[in-house]
Amino acid sequence: MKVLSLALTVLSIVSTPASVRIDQAAADYLRPVLTSIGGGARINYAGICPGEGKLLLPRVDAQPAPEGTTGIIAARQIFRNDPQVTVTQEQSGLLRITIGSVSTSILQTRIPTLTLDSDAQYSPASATDMIRFAMHTYAVEHGLDFDTAKHVIDYVVSGPAEGAPHLPPLMQNVTAGDALDTVARTFKGIVLYGTCSPPDGKELFQIDYMHGS
Repeated sequence: MKVLSLALTVLSIVSTPASVRIDQAAADYLRPVLTSIGGGARINYAGICPGEGKLLLPRVDAQPAPEGTTGIIAARQIFRNDPQVTVTQEQSGLLRITIGSVSTSILQTRIPTLTLDSDAQYSPASATDMIRFAMHTYAVEHGLDFDTAKHVIDYVVSGPAEGAPHLPPLMQNVTAGDALDTVARTFKGIVLYGTCSPPDGKELFQIDYMHGS
């Protein structure tokens, strides 16, 4: 009886979801899923505005996918105890994870021309940063009521490498959302897009990239 009780206690501990930031959940639990399906993901999340132009990542209840599960089933199992998270899959295979009520109108920003230098073509973090800059520039030029959140840019730029995945040197007449999806699919990584609405300012958005493996 005591052995059974102990076993049930251990099982309860293992099954209990952990409240972690979404980037930690993506790194610890989602990456193995992406590796198994050879694909990418975009995470859209409703962030938190603490003030001073900052945007904070939300926390989610997450846990490792059960052994033997793969693809979208495994991704959904990671967040199965968090009602604010939904997981879908595009026809292209890209996983779409949505956390909370996220404003996606900014993603409809149409970028007439996006020119990528050799570094950005081969570096997904650099490419997403250029997309973010293009969105900000478009918003300023057209008087749109959103702005980029303040965050530290820290990534290693890799130049051309024979046989390495890379983006085209030019994208024309694409929405910001389509451009971000292209980055995620090309490099099989995770693009994080978040928004928040401060009570005394423009809607803020933030874009980050995480390698898939």
